[in-house]
Amino acid sequence: MKRVIYLIIDQLAGHWEESVKIEGTDLPPANVKGYHEKGLIPNFSYLIDNGLWVKRPWNKGQCQTPCGMKYLATGSYIEEKACYDGSYKRPWYIESEKQMGFFEFVKRYYGEKITAGIFSCSPWLSKGYFYVPEFVHSLLSGYADEVMLRQLVFPWLERLERPDVPLTWNLVHIYSPVMDSISHCPSYQEGLSEPRSSKHAYMLFLDSLVGEITQFLKAKSLWEEVYIVIASDHGYHLGCSVAAKMGVKSNNWCCDHPKPWDCEVWDFERRRSTGIPSNGPRRVTFILSGGALDEKYRGKTVEQAEIIDVIPTIAELLDVPYKCQGKSILHNVSLRS
Repeated sequence: MKRVIYLIIDQLAGHWEESVKIEGTDLPPANVKGYHEKGLIPNFSYLIDNGLWVKRPWNKGQCQTPCGMKYLATGSYIEEKACYDGSYKRPWYIESEKQMGFFEFVKRYYGEKITAGIFSCSPWLSKGYFYVPEFVHSLLSGYADEVMLRQLVFPWLERLERPDVPLTWNLVHIYSPVMDSISHCPSYQEGLSEPRSSKHAYMLFLDSLVGEITQFLKAKSLWEEVYIVIASDHGYHLGCSVAAKMGVKSNNWCCDHPKPWDCEVWDFERRRSTGIPSNGPRRVTFILSGGALDEKYRGKTVEQAEIIDVIPTIAELLDVPYKCQGKSILHNVSLRS
C-alpha cells in the first residue's frame, strides 16, 4: 500500500544566499539547507540523506501565505485575486473555487481507494485549498504544532491501524503554522532555548517534531510503507534591502514576508545594497523521503524546482492523474548525487 504524509511548515525557508551570515556567528539565517550543512537539524538531515532533496526550491508566484498555500494545494500558480485576503469582504472564494484542489479531486474520483486525513485550520479548509469535509480534523488558527501532532494526528493514525477498524489511511496532510509567527525577532539569540525566542530555536524545535513523526512511523511498523513530503509556502526577509527599509540595523532580525519579494542583500556597515539577490520570501522547502521511496532516489538531490512541483509529485506517488501546471520531480528534473 502506498501512503503519503504531506507536511506543510509555514514560513520555513529552504535555503539562503550563502554569503549571508548572522553577525558574530558562523550561522546562516535559519533555513533548512544551511542548518542541514551545519549538522544542526539531525532529523531533517535523516530525511534528506535518505530521500530526494530539492536544494533550491522557489516560490515564483505570490509569497503570501494564502497564495503559497493555494500553490501547495493545487500544483498551479493562480491570480492573486483567487487567494484568501484575510477577510470575506471580497469574493476571493468565487475565483478560488474555479480550480479543484488535489485532495478534493482525490475524494471525488478515488474516494473508494484513498482514505485521507486533513489536519489544518480555516481558511485552508475552503474550496480550492484543502476542502474535503469528510477528511477534516481542525483546530482554531494559531494552535501549537505539537498539539496538532500529538493530540490529533498520532491518535488518528493509530486508530485506523487497529485490526478492528475496517478503514486504513493513504494520504495525510498536516499544516504547521507556528514558524510563520516567529517573526519580527532575532534569527539567533545566545543561550535562549525557548522555541519561540528566535527562528534558530524554533528550527531546532521543528526538527524534534520531525523526529517524532519518524519515530512514530517506525514504532508502528509503518515506515516502509510511507512517503514523507515536507514543503513550505514562503520564506522571509532578513539582512536585505526590504529589512533595511523597515529600519532594521543588523542582519539578525527576521522581517516577515511583505512585498517586494525580490530583495537584495544589504551591507549594513556601508548602508547600501550589495546588488546580490536575496529573495528570502521566495526560498521555500521541498523534501521527499520515507521508507517507501525507491532506492534509486535516496541520497539524491534536485538542484532546483518550484513550489508548484510538490502536488504533481504526490499525485505520481499515489498514481492519481491530477492535472496542474507543475511537474513531478521524479521524472522531470535531472537527479544528481
